[in-house]
Amino acid sequence: MDHTRSLRVAGLIGSIAALALLWVASSLTRLVPFPPTAVAARVVRLTPGDLATFFIDTLGHWALRLLTLGALMAALVIGAEALVVTSSGSRPRPGIAAVMLGIVAAAAAFVDPTFQPDPLYVIAATVFAGALYAGVAGRVHRRLAAEEQGADEVRRQTIRLGLMGGLALAAFGGGAGWLVRRLAGPDTRVVLSAPVSPAASPSRGAFPEVAGITPEVTSVADHYEVDINLLPPSLEANSWTLSIAGRVSEPLELSFDELQERFEIVEEYATLACVSNEVGGDLVGHSRWGGVRLKEVLAAVRPMPGGEDVVLKAADGYSDSIPLEVATDPRVIIALSQNGRPLTREHGFPCRLRVPAIYGMKNVKWLQSIEVSGSDYSGYWQERGWSDDATVKTQSRIDVAGEDRAARIDEQTWIAGVAWAGDRGIELVEVSLDAGTTWEAAQVREPLSSVSWVQWAFRWTPREARTVTVACRATDGEGNVQTARLAQPHPDGASGYHEVAVSVT
Repeated sequence: MDHTRSLRVAGLIGSIAALALLWVASSLTRLVPFPPTAVAARVVRLTPGDLATFFIDTLGHWALRLLTLGALMAALVIGAEALVVTSSGSRPRPGIAAVMLGIVAAAAAFVDPTFQPDPLYVIAATVFAGALYAGVAGRVHRRLAAEEQGADEVRRQTIRLGLMGGLALAAFGGGAGWLVRRLAGPDTRVVLSAPVSPAASPSRGAFPEVAGITPEVTSVADHYEVDINLLPPSLEANSWTLSIAGRVSEPLELSFDELQERFEIVEEYATLACVSNEVGGDLVGHSRWGGVRLKEVLAAVRPMPGGEDVVLKAADGYSDSIPLEVATDPRVIIALSQNGRPLTREHGFPCRLRVPAIYGMKNVKWLQSIEVSGSDYSGYWQERGWSDDATVKTQSRIDVAGEDRAARIDEQTWIAGVAWAGDRGIELVEVSLDAGTTWEAAQVREPLSSVSWVQWAFRWTPREARTVTVACRATDGEGNVQTARLAQPHPDGASGYHEVAVSVT
């Protein structure tokens, strides 16, 4: 092995060990961000709108994961090359490389907009990581250099042992970091005030039990999660406050308990859909949300004349807005609970907005401030070319079509699924068995609320052996029929009929 290659190998193994240590440190405290993910988070926010949209359209939710992986690989390459560029002739200088890398890592830790790092903690973590890098890289290089020419097998064993040891340390650090993050999230065991107006299930007629149809109420664990963070913010309810200011006569700042004490708690079943959901996709859910009406909170601060937008800002630096007219709809709430329990960290604990009429990107999580603005406000995704209106489109989805997309001649089978339309409700769902040429009405279950999705089912008996293209479409409560026009999610939500092929034998 040549001298440069042995330096790179030693630097790589040292980098693995140092990054594992930094990962554990970042897991133990939010005062020390993990440098690669901090850089990735900053890149996310600096990416131009057209480029961000291209990657989202091309890679979907893998875009963030691949960006994080790329930042981590870059950190390993930098660590490996640092030992090469700082060497003096044939003599490595791991201490100098460690100092250089420590400065870079410390600087990177401060670029993540979702963290408020403590300089002393960051310096301490990078000093320990640098010392580990210098010790591991120096030891591995000495072992490699000590072997004379001809001892290739010994060198190969040294490299294997070094890489395996480094990877084992990284795996241990990653596992320990993941475990700590899962266990050391915010304390969500908060006291929720009982709702004055609890959600109630209406008296409804019979609806068939269809195996495989999406449950009417989505569990918290199964509800989709989408945000711009590599790791969700961790906020404690006992130190969190909500600021309501801007063009208002009486600004307010409320603690978690004060928010519940001052305003009535209400509950309502409501659908939440992501603007990036594909036709037939699963980035949509339906839960029982509890919280306070935004309308009442705004009434308490008395907005001044000329207010146009209500700007919503989150703990992770994310922001968006909704028109003041929408904000005063009594169905818009500052949500504190989901399905009767406090919000989880991933779903915005301690509070988030819930706006039934509008896609999830404007249902801001980790909410910290509400501002009444006298002008139109462009939020994070609007600056990147996504819709400011963001009204949920009328959509329907097929969950069940025969048995695993197969049916038998003259045997009854089910076609079933769900349909939603924001705050407009669903009036009718139809099924086509000829790719949209003709349509037949499906049975629609009465919704749990005016802003709920509906389950639907259609009994079908195929009469001949062939492949049938099954499609569905919905009509909302205002009489608008779901459009057949195919459109990608960008910029204002996907559209088109969901179609599946069923083989009849």
